[in-house]
Amino acid sequence: MSSSSSASVEPIEAVAARSEPASRGRTSGGGAWAALLAFPAAWLLVFLIIPVLVVVVVSFFVPTLSGFVREFTLENYQLLAGSPAFISTLGNTVLNALITTVITFLLGFWVAYYLALVVPDLRRRFSLFIIALAPFFTSFLIRAIAWIPMMGREGLLNTALIDLGLISQPLDFLLFSDFAVRVAMVQLYLLFMVSPIFFSLSTVEPAILEAARDSGAGWWAILWEVLLPLARPGIVIGAVFVFVLSMGEFATVRLIGGGKTSSVGLGIQNFVTYIQFPQAAAAASILVLATVIGVAILFRYGRVAEGL
Repeated sequence: MSSSSSASVEPIEAVAARSEPASRGRTSGGGAWAALLAFPAAWLLVFLIIPVLVVVVVSFFVPTLSGFVREFTLENYQLLAGSPAFISTLGNTVLNALITTVITFLLGFWVAYYLALVVPDLRRRFSLFIIALAPFFTSFLIRAIAWIPMMGREGLLNTALIDLGLISQPLDFLLFSDFAVRVAMVQLYLLFMVSPIFFSLSTVEPAILEAARDSGAGWWAILWEVLLPLARPGIVIGAVFVFVLSMGEFATVRLIGGGKTSSVGLGIQNFVTYIQFPQAAAAASILVLATVIGVAILFRYGRVAEGL
C-alpha cells in the first residue's frame, strides 16, 4: 500500500519540479518586458499626455490681462467657435495639410520606388538614400528662409522666367501666399513620406514582381495590385507624419506667408505673445482634436493594421 502511494506521489512532485523553472522563466520574462516598456510609457506620460492635459485644463480658465484666473468657463471655446476668422484659419490649416500630404505622396512614392526597386545594388541604394537626407543636415529655418530669394519678385525663379520670355512681369503668388507656403512645406516634409515608403518597398521580394509579370500583369496592374498594397503601411505612416507636422506648422507660414496667409499654429503663437493663454490653449486643443480626427481617418481608411 505504501509503495503504491509513494509511486503515485512521485510523478506529481516531478511535474511540479519541471513546471517551477518554466513559471519562474515566465515571471522573469514578464518583468523584463515591464521594465522595457516602463521608459517609453514614462516618456509618453511626461512629454505627451501630461502637457496635453495641462493645455486642455488651462483652456477652461478665465483669461485676464496678466494671464488667467483658475475659474471654469466655456468663454474661450465660444469665442473661437463664433469667430469667422478662426474657422477660416482652421479650414485653411487643414486644407494646406491635406494638399501637402497628397503632393508629398505623389512625389515621394516614385522617389522611394526608384531607390527601393530600380537601383539594383544595395550599397548604392542606401548611398542615394543618405544623399536624399542631405537637406536635413541643415536647420529647418535655413531651409525655409532659402525659399525667399528663390521665389520673391526679384528671386531666381521670377528672374529666370522673365529672361526666358515666359512672363513680362514678376509673379506675385510665388511668395507670400498659400501657394508658396504649400510648396515650401512639400519640400520640407517630403522626406518624411519617402522614408517609410522606401523601407516598406525594400521588403518586397523581386520574385513577387516576377511572378506577377509571368501571370500576364502589366506595369499598372502590378502597381495597383501589388506595390501599393505592400507599401500601404509605409504610405499611411508617411501620411501621418506629414499631416501632423503640417497641421502644427507656424514658422514656415510666418516666413513664407509674409502675413498674407495664416494657420492655427501661427494664431496660437499670437495668443501667447499677447498673454492670452486660455485662448491659446483652447485653440491648441481644437487643433489637437482636428489632428487626431485626421490621423484616425488615415488609419481607418488606410487600414494600416492589415499590412503590419
